[in-house]
Amino acid sequence: MAPEHFTDHSESSFFPGSLFAELTGGSSPSGSPELSMLPHLADLVSYSIQKVIGFAKMIPGFRDLTAEDQIALLKSSVIEVIMLRSNQSFTLEDMSWTCGSEDFKYKVDDVTQAGHNMELLEPLVKFQVGLKKLNLHEEEHVLLMAICILSPDRPGVQDKALVEAIQDRLSSILQTYILCKHPPPGSRLLYPKMIQKLADLRSLNEEHSKQYRFLSFQPEHSMQLTPLVLEVFGNE
Repeated sequence: MAPEHFTDHSESSFFPGSLFAELTGGSSPSGSPELSMLPHLADLVSYSIQKVIGFAKMIPGFRDLTAEDQIALLKSSVIEVIMLRSNQSFTLEDMSWTCGSEDFKYKVDDVTQAGHNMELLEPLVKFQVGLKKLNLHEEEHVLLMAICILSPDRPGVQDKALVEAIQDRLSSILQTYILCKHPPPGSRLLYPKMIQKLADLRSLNEEHSKQYRFLSFQPEHSMQLTPLVLEVFGNE
């Protein structure tokens, strides 16, 4: 199996650009003055979730899992995968995300209008900078996202052995790809650095959950969240 076997170039592809690339700017839709971007965020997250689901179904072995385990893996990893994917549109020069064209360039200040504060955004930008500097190939991005989803320690996973076996296979493919495409010494520490990024994502996920709960407990804001967002993050 090669990475390109499930690289996303079809209807099931990830959203064009990234979650944070799109949710952080553009014209402000109607909403409260403080969180004018929240309706925009909710729509984009819903769209992004659907694309992550499509990607997961293309990962070899994912469909072998029970529906319950598939749901458990997706619900707990979806925001991490979105953050990973957004790195491909992140620009180091001005710390912004560009979606499609320069007309859709967004910065951290824009994201705050959707309800996120610097407790999440500061480590998120630090994560994006560190990941960008690894200069990953598209195939490495794809494999890292797949490994992120197939984590046996996710809450609610029943068949941990099968999930671990699939993840191990993906990890082996990634390590082989790195050795072939990143000759030493460049490849020496690349794999452990990539895996460390997955650990960083867990912390970002936790902070995202805290901020989501804060928003969802406020009726004037929770009513602006879409049914899919409420379904995926509703038990956080």
